[in-house]
Parts: sequence; structure tokens; C-alpha cells
Amino acid sequence: MASQLHYLTVQDILWINLQITEKVNGYSFAKLEEATYYQYAYGESRQIESQAARFLKGFPKMQPLDQGNDSTTFVALITFLKLNGLEINLTDAKAGTWYRSVQTGETTAAQAVGQIAKSTASDHHHATDVRAIVRDVLKTYVKTLKSLD
Repeated sequence: MASQLHYLTVQDILWINLQITEKVNGYSFAKLEEATYYQYAYGESRQIESQAARFLKGFPKMQPLDQGNDSTTFVALITFLKLNGLEINLTDAKAGTWYRSVQTGETTAAQAVGQIAKSTASDHHHATDVRAIVRDVLKTYVKTLKSLD
């Protein structure tokens, strides 16, 4: 894993939501900013898996967007992990159930992230183009995104 983590911005989250819902949705800026910041941790902020788990559980609780909170959370989470060089082992067929198991409390967010995110052998040369990663996630999880929200 890279020594410096890459984070999604509020603008990235809004763009992800636009790609999913195909329209500009209303939102609460204060809630959106707080929800986006679930990517960060107190202190050093270098534990990608635990920070991803915080985001997975925290963002949807905030409900900052008028539409598409769960699908935006899912895409942003997978993008955040990939952006930081982790490989994702989760099929489109299982992703919806995986996501819902966290939101219903069946699985902890930390367990869920641990189930799908694997560190790569090398921590360099991973993609840092947020939009390219998002487009890949959208193509990979078409069925899942239709089932969320």
C-alpha cells in the first residue's frame, strides 16, 4: 500500500452520484462534507481498510444526497480502495448482498472490507485517475447498482 493515501473529494462524490443517477441531485453540503470525511481516520490516517470500513458504515447513515446514497456509497468505496492500490474480489452477482449485509448489521463494515479488499504485491504504479476508476466500477457492477437505492 502506498505511504500516502488518496482520498475522494466532495466534488468526486457529487460526480459519482451524477454518473449513477444521471441527474443533478440536491444535497445537504454539511452532511455531504461530513459523510465524505468518513474516509479519514483520527491520527495518522494510514489504515486504508479501517478507513474504508468507516466510510462504508458512515456515509449512508448521513443520507447527504436526495437520491442514490447507497449506490454512491458503494461506488465511492470501491473507488477509494482501488485508488489506493487494493484489488477487489467481489462479483457483481454478490455485491448487492454484500453491501446490504453491512447496512443491516449482519456483517461489520470491517469484516466486509476485509472480505473483498486485498493488498497488491506492489504499492506503486496503481491508477490514480478517479474518473477512470469510477467508470470501471460502474461497468463492473451494473446489476448491483440497479439493486441499490
